[in-house]
Amino acid sequence: MFARKCTTLAIVALAAMGLFAAGCDLDNNYDERTVVYVSNINEGYPFLADVVNQGDSLYYEDTFIYKYEDDYIVEDWVKVQFHNRPNNGVVDIESSVLGDFLVTEYAVEFTRMDGNTGTLVTPFMGQMSLLVPANSQVEAVILLVPYGAKISGELLAMHYSTQEVYTNATIRFTGHEVQTDRVIHFSAGLMVNFVDFLGDEDPNTH
Repeated sequence: MFARKCTTLAIVALAAMGLFAAGCDLDNNYDERTVVYVSNINEGYPFLADVVNQGDSLYYEDTFIYKYEDDYIVEDWVKVQFHNRPNNGVVDIESSVLGDFLVTEYAVEFTRMDGNTGTLVTPFMGQMSLLVPANSQVEAVILLVPYGAKISGELLAMHYSTQEVYTNATIRFTGHEVQTDRVIHFSAGLMVNFVDFLGDEDPNTH
């Protein structure tokens, strides 16, 4: 183990939340009564994924001998805010029975920023069932880094090391309009830093 200062915040300006423009798969804008997109993810901050948690203490009491038996690994979850807003002023969604959306699944894929082409986290899909009523904002928590990713491959090798890997996570959501089953797809991006973090507090608490 090596004590060090996390450098995540040094690249906040580069992260800029990475939200991608959302869209719906229709040719006629008039038929697109509402637009659903991610309006906020992780409160606008990059996410720090700790590859191994050092437990209650780094050393045995009154020594500089590393203590391993209370170490553990956690999967990472992130808060996402969805916004369902009117596409234009032609259709009054307030008095309409249409426009509610149900987000049903998502896919997560990581792109490394260090030029290495190796797979850090295998892309995966998750299921969800989140209703986003017309003209509203709704929050949910989704899985960002599975437990299994941290106990294999390069993330396992990063345990008790000073290595840091910066990535950009692309999260692609799928859902449909409740009343018509009109399918939608939209995406969001989030900078994720993988590191063996030695701080006492949760680095993702803002």
